[in-house]
Formats: sequence, C-alpha cells, structure tokens
Amino acid sequence: MRKHEIIIIFILISISFIRFFFFLDKPESIYIQNTNKTILVDGFIVDVPDIRIKDQRLVFKPKESATNILLVIPKDTVFSYGDELSVQGLLESPENFVTKQERIFNYKRYLANKDIYFIIRNPSIKIISKDNGSSIKKVLFKIRNYFIDRMDMILKSPQSDLANGLLLGTRGGFTKEQNDKFINTGTIHITALSGYNISIVAESLISVFVLFFNVTLATVFSFLGIVLFVVMSGGSATSIRAGIMASILFLGKITGRLYDAKRALFIALLLMCVYDLRIVTDISFQLSFIATFGLLFITPKVEPIFMWVTNKLQLRQMIATTIACTIAVLPMLLYTTGIFSVVSIPANILILPFIPITMFLAFIACVLSYIYLPLGFVFGYLANLPLSYIIKIIDFFASLSFASTIVPTFHLHFMIIAYIWILWWVFRKDDIM
Repeated sequence: MRKHEIIIIFILISISFIRFFFFLDKPESIYIQNTNKTILVDGFIVDVPDIRIKDQRLVFKPKESATNILLVIPKDTVFSYGDELSVQGLLESPENFVTKQERIFNYKRYLANKDIYFIIRNPSIKIISKDNGSSIKKVLFKIRNYFIDRMDMILKSPQSDLANGLLLGTRGGFTKEQNDKFINTGTIHITALSGYNISIVAESLISVFVLFFNVTLATVFSFLGIVLFVVMSGGSATSIRAGIMASILFLGKITGRLYDAKRALFIALLLMCVYDLRIVTDISFQLSFIATFGLLFITPKVEPIFMWVTNKLQLRQMIATTIACTIAVLPMLLYTTGIFSVVSIPANILILPFIPITMFLAFIACVLSYIYLPLGFVFGYLANLPLSYIIKIIDFFASLSFASTIVPTFHLHFMIIAYIWILWWVFRKDDIM
C-alpha cells in the first residue's frame, strides 16, 4: 500500500469518527421526556412504506425534527412517501427481544441505525396533504409500487413475492413459514437485493445501453441507472455497498483503468463509514461485506480443491464461490442467529444459476404487461417456471429433517478466533493447508 493511500485512509477514518461523535442526529429530549405518553404530532412519511403480511410500517419524521418515529399500522390503509400526517398515539421506546434461537436481537440499535428512536403502534392518523418530499423519490417509489402491483397481478403468490424480492428486495409478502424456509436453507440472501442481484442489474444496464450509445455514454447512463435503482429499492445498506462497487466499476470503464474488486470493496466500506459509522453495526451490512470478502478472497483458495469438477456452465466456479461465501459468513451467522444450514451449499448451487434469467423474465413480463396485458401474462407464465423451480428447491431442502440445526451457544470470542484464522489462511504467503 502506498504512502498517500495510507494518508487518505487515515483522513477518511478520522472524518467518520468526527461525523459520528459531532454531526449525527440524536433523539431529541422532548420525545425522550414524552416516552410512554400519548402525543399529537405532525410530520411526513420519509421512506417507502414497508408493507407486510399483517401490518405496514411507516418511517415518520415530525416537522422541524431530526428524530424519526416508526408507525406500525394496519395494512389496509394506503399511504405514500411524502404524505403529511397528523399522528396521535402512545410513544414507545424500542425494546430488544429474544429470538426463538435464544439470541438477543438488538432491535433498538437496528432502528437507531435508520435514525428511528421511537415507535407508535396503531396510532390515530389524519392525512393533511399529499405529494410532498423529493420529486425524484416520489417518481421512483411510484414506479416501484407499479412494479409490485403488476407483479401481483400477473403472478400468484409466493412466485410474485419471490419476483418482487429478486427485483426490488421486498420481503414483506412472504409468510413467516416461507421466510423460515429461506433462512433454514441459507437462501434468504436472494430476496434481500444483495450484491449478486445488483451486479446482475448493472451488467444488464450496460449491455442494453451499449447497443444504442458508445461505451462512455453507456457507462454514464448505467451509473445513473444503478443510483436510481438503489434509491428506488429503498437504499438498504447491502444495496448501497453493491451500488458503490458497481459505480467504481463504471468509473474505471470511463477513465480506462482496470477494476480491482477487492480494492473497490474496501473503498465502499470507507465511504459508507464516512457517511455514517453506525453502518458497521448493521447486521445486514456485516453479512453482505463478509460474504463479498469471501467471494473475492476465499474463492481463489477453495477453487483449486475442485479442479476435478467440470467448469461447464461455470459449475466449478459456482461451487467454489458458494463454499467461499459460506465459510466467510458462517461464524457471524452462528453468533447472531445460531442457525447452521446443512443444505445451504447444494441449495444455492441449484438455485443461483437461474437467478439472472428469472430476474430478466419477471422484469420483461412486468414491462410488457403495461404495453399489452395479455403479452405480460405470456411472459409471466415463462417467468413462473424458474420462480416455481426455485421455490420447489427451497421447499424440498427445507422439508428435510436435517436441513438446519440450532447451535445453542456460540460466544463472541469463538467468532473472533474463527475470523482471525480465516484472515491468516487468506493472507498467508504459502498455500499449505
């Protein structure tokens, strides 16, 4: 590493700590004092509504305040980003809870990472006005809602839920039973708009734009497309990280420089820490970063072991990358969830090759349905084939009695030791096991 790179890293880390301690918003005292009291407050919905099976959740920002409040309300009332509301209800502080695997989920920190410090459940709500907020976000969120509604029209559940998860990262449509199947088979990442999904979108964008424009313009438009797509999907930590890496790839194409994915991963980490250091405590970001680290650094260690496997249809590489990512995230998963999926590797190997074509067919079906609805149903039928295949694979592996097991205790120091060993294995100079 060069001297100027070390200086830049030091400056960025310093900025991230300065922002964390002095510039990030904290919960305002007026709301702290009114915790467990009924309040009446006016404000705006500042994010796309999170619609689930039993309810919906709105990120509500009171006027002239930096303190966000999570509203948990019935799903039958339609709200949109930018709606101005008058809300009355009991102001509560989030509480951590114990999962069924007997792990403590830090719900308070999870919400604080999104600048949400309070909850109001089943409040009385009056809509004051609509069409507030960012014009760009309003358009993007409307497009998102159009896609979800049309997907629900041309496909049945759970196929439509999976299609929406693959394209937009939504998981609210899955039942608890179906969601548990994804978790127990180690395939939940395909519905979380991970780096894999973002990379498919990035490759698709540049493949389309290059047909109409020169490489530079195609790259610029692809970059803008990725930025808009990340915003439209809700801007989760995993999608932002993947979006930054894709943007660095596009920048390399424009400037004529080679793309170094390993370097891009750490640049993305530094930039996200500069913006908000709390990102390092976000479990979804942690798993996304670690999985990408495994993909880039552990795969070269694993792939030689499988030289006897044919590389037709990139089978050898797929096995190696799946095992590499599993090795990388396993200590973190055991510590945070206690779930060890025995079938994760075969399930992912059977599913991942079909993700790109599934996303493509679902997207085309949705677009064509607006042009000519019967044509949308035709492509919806085609998209239904790989969607049904993926769901059946997951259902099959989840039905096995040994699909997953619960590890009762996996202490923090076990996880630390595991990652020290992984880092030693990855960065040592010799290749002797």
